[in-house]
Amino acid sequence: MPTDHIGFQIRTLSNLISRKINQMVSEEEESLTAHQSWVLDYLTLHQNQDIMQRDIEKKFSIRRSTASHMLQLMEKNGYIQRICAPDDARMKKLIITEKGIEAQRRMKDRLCRFEELFQSNISREDLQYLKQILRQLEENIR
Repeated sequence: MPTDHIGFQIRTLSNLISRKINQMVSEEEESLTAHQSWVLDYLTLHQNQDIMQRDIEKKFSIRRSTASHMLQLMEKNGYIQRICAPDDARMKKLIITEKGIEAQRRMKDRLCRFEELFQSNISREDLQYLKQILRQLEENIR
C-alpha cells in the first residue's frame, strides 16, 4: 500500500496520537487509557442523561465487543458503574464514579496541553478547514 494515501497517513497519525496520549495518561493514572479518558470526559459532560453502552459505541465509532471490554475494565478499576436501566434490565446505564470524575479532572488538563501542542503552529483558518475536511472524509465512508 502506498504510504502517500490519505487513509494510511491518517492511520499513522492516529497511532502516534494514541501512543502519546496513552503515555501522558499513564503518567497520572496507570490503569487508564486515552480512549477510557475520552469516555470519562463524555460521561462527565452527560451526567444528567441516561448513557448506555450503545451511546459509547456510536459516539466513538467502536464495535460492541470493543466497548464492552473497555467498559468492563473501567468498571473493574472503579471509574464507572453499570446499572440496569429502569425500563429494560438488559440495558446497562453507565454512571461515572467519584474516582472517575477525579481521574477525568486530572486528565482534562493533560489532554488540553496535548491539544495545544498538537495544534501549535497551525492557523485557526487552517484548523477550521482541516476539521471540515475530516468531517467530509468521515461522511464519505459512513
